[in-house]
Order: sequence, then structure tokens, then C-alpha cells
Amino acid sequence: MASASAGQPRPRGADAVRAAARSVLDQAGRSVPALVLDYMALVDPADFTEVPDDHTGEAILAVAGRIGTTRLIDNITLTFGAPQ
Repeated sequence: MASASAGQPRPRGADAVRAAARSVLDQAGRSVPALVLDYMALVDPADFTEVPDDHTGEAILAVAGRIGTTRLIDNITLTFGAPQ
């Protein structure tokens, strides 16, 4: 994720999570051996639709890719907004 300039707030919300994840995955794509990304999605666990930037509540960050002939699939549940 790009760092914020002086006086400007850091990005927050789902778009910031997507940008940070994309940055890490892009770096892994430049590694040796490289990760070849199949997909990355930040979705609502109820219906697996992409969440908007202002989403509150739980979301799942799901990622799949390949390193060589090995397919890697992972996900993590994230909570957006104030704790309930």
C-alpha cells in the first residue's frame, strides 16, 4: 500500500485492503519461483459478492495462485468497522 503524504490520511476500508494485498501478491509474482495469481477477491461471506469500499462487518479475503505445479489457496476473515 502506498504511504500517505504528510497531512493526507491513509486509505482505509475494503479498497485499502485490496491494494495492500495486491502489493504483496505483485511482489510474490516477482519472486523466484514466482507466484502466478489465479484470483484475489474480498467478498461478503453470505453470498461471495465483492464488498464495496464502505463495507462494514465481516468479509473474506480469498486468494489462489500457483508456484510451479503447486496450487495454493487461502482465505482470511476480516472485520470492517467498529467492534460490536
